[in-house]
Amino acid sequence: MARSRDYMTIGELVEGLQPAHPDLTISKIRFLEDEGLVTPERTAGGYRKFSSHDAARVDLVLRLQKEHFLPLAVIREKLKDLDKGRISEELRPMVTRPEAVALPFDEVEAVPLEQIQSTMGLATTFIRELAEFSLVRIVKGEHGEELRRADIEVAHAAWDLRKFGVEPRHLRMYVTAAEREAALFSQILVPTLRHRTPETRQKLVESIGELSKLTEELRRPLLKRALADTFEDVV
Repeated sequence: MARSRDYMTIGELVEGLQPAHPDLTISKIRFLEDEGLVTPERTAGGYRKFSSHDAARVDLVLRLQKEHFLPLAVIREKLKDLDKGRISEELRPMVTRPEAVALPFDEVEAVPLEQIQSTMGLATTFIRELAEFSLVRIVKGEHGEELRRADIEVAHAAWDLRKFGVEPRHLRMYVTAAEREAALFSQILVPTLRHRTPETRQKLVESIGELSKLTEELRRPLLKRALADTFEDVV
């Protein structure tokens, strides 16, 4: 029977995840909650209310333990990064799906610029500098200036590069490269998917996901070869 409510009890959560995690128990869920890895809401009577987001988070924690043998302390830090919009290598194949690719015609959530420093730990002046070189886009929204969530990961990566003396002006070449790659994807896909129906849109999303993966597989060895040429006595 379908539930009339939009949340799961702890028992329903365990039952829903057990096909993928046969050893999962209610005690394990409570332990993850005690460790701060999942934070369900509570009913007025004090019962846990697990959302679909909570279920996905528990599944992710369990997979990181089982597939990558990561301790909870490390998983906790990776989840903090994920909450900030940063996806580590271990998380990327688990949370990235072709249907999650942000297309130009998709609506995306945005973060008020005034909240960036308190919630993301990034200086507002730095965000404006990134925008100056087109690395991120500051948009006008209901709450004034906002930053698209899709740009948060870019901002974090650029911020971390500062320790190597890399400034936003040095990163403009990555914007140019991304724009050229997007133009190539358009040349490949648009002629065959000219009419936007739900079916062709889904096909477009899947094709973009596959192309992105293949070009990344191409880019990695090319960079490795170039680095070997540049640092031939090291790489």
